[in-house]
Amino acid sequence: MNKKVDEDNLINFLKRYKKNMWLYPGVIKRKYNLSIAETYDFLNELEKQGILQSYYELYCSSCQKSMGTIRLFNELPETFECELCNEELQTLKNSFLIYKVIRDD
Repeated sequence: MNKKVDEDNLINFLKRYKKNMWLYPGVIKRKYNLSIAETYDFLNELEKQGILQSYYELYCSSCQKSMGTIRLFNELPETFECELCNEELQTLKNSFLIYKVIRDD
């Protein structure tokens, strides 16, 4: 990880997230000035430790509305329809990886 990151500060920040809360990689990336690769490497490590669980969030790129989450990659549909603007969207271009806190002890 980026040597400029204050690890104690990062750990204290993450302790604010309680079980069943969503953690968006962009928050960590911006707050700690990490690359997206460093951010996902770190979050993937927390997933391996059983602290986080990854999900795919579907969103409409036209109206920016979230269409929910899907747990596994192989469960992603090829396309989905926005319930707000009715646009049909390609799933891989309109989803991103987020994390749910599954253990906060």
